[in-house]
Amino acid sequence: MPFSITISALLLFPVLYLLPLNLVRFRWGFERGLAPMPPEVQEKAEAADRIEFFVKHAILLVVVVFLMRGSPISVHEVGLTADNWKPALAVGIVFSLFPLSVGKLLLRNMPPAKVLEESESRGPLAAWCGLKTLGSFSNEFWRAFCIVSLIRLDLSAWVAVLIVAVVYGASNLQTSVARALGSATFGGAAGFLFLYTGSLLSPLTMVFVAAGAYLYQVRQAIRHPESRYSSPCPVCGAIIRRSEVHKAGDILACPSCGESLTTRKKHLWVVGALSLVAAAYATRHLIYQDPGYMLVTEGLAFVLFLLGAILAGLFVSPNYKRVGGKTFDKSFSLFGTEKSDAHKKSARK
Repeated sequence: MPFSITISALLLFPVLYLLPLNLVRFRWGFERGLAPMPPEVQEKAEAADRIEFFVKHAILLVVVVFLMRGSPISVHEVGLTADNWKPALAVGIVFSLFPLSVGKLLLRNMPPAKVLEESESRGPLAAWCGLKTLGSFSNEFWRAFCIVSLIRLDLSAWVAVLIVAVVYGASNLQTSVARALGSATFGGAAGFLFLYTGSLLSPLTMVFVAAGAYLYQVRQAIRHPESRYSSPCPVCGAIIRRSEVHKAGDILACPSCGESLTTRKKHLWVVGALSLVAAAYATRHLIYQDPGYMLVTEGLAFVLFLLGAILAGLFVSPNYKRVGGKTFDKSFSLFGTEKSDAHKKSARK
């Protein structure tokens, strides 16, 4: 494997990422510096951002194909194969839950004004769907080619994944260190999926699910900024926002009427049933049909249930209900020494 091809492929991504191909923003920054753009110029710059995104990823895809034609690496080695597509698809879907949860948490703690700064929040939705598809495929194709190239240079598979993940994350250093670390972690997970399954379908599935969900969440956050994570109080009808309440375990107090509330958990039964079915299917089709793997099924079902419960809490709007029972209809003392009226009467007798 020629060393020059490997280095060229590794450096291709950060070089393309750092190239100032948006001439509208480049000219404005050169002439006006950090001065804010007027609305008409901002609209042109955002349209140029989408064109730049398309051009960069199209160049990335074409150059990687050109480099692969000049190397001994086959299409099968970079994961473009239909072999074991079912396990690859299943693993990709499971792993997509992690970036899905992280993206949801980030948006949940992000104010609406900050969400407006995301480029996906503006522009035609169809255009962004196409751009995300092209970007996801070109990135994963580049990653697989670089990993295979490094392995052919007698590096271990894990070292190859680590190098490619670092290069992938370093491209975001100009944005922030946190985003660079997040990109490197995401790149390492995608590289692991490619090595584990030997198929490009697995990391592509993870990326497609995560990117599609993030695009949907951003669009929904723009349309309904006030009711993203809000639900009415069942007692007074006031809208309860999660950022305005303090929880003690699973119990919270309504900011308007002070009533003790908790959330309904009917969806957890559905999550549990789906987790058990998914774990049984995965154990039977992806591992072995052996009774000894019953523990594996139970463990996998438990992990899937935890992930499903977290995702349900992030995606499903809370449905509050009043905390019922006589115990909650009276005030609590600090040390729990308050006695009921019936107990006091019996004590006097």
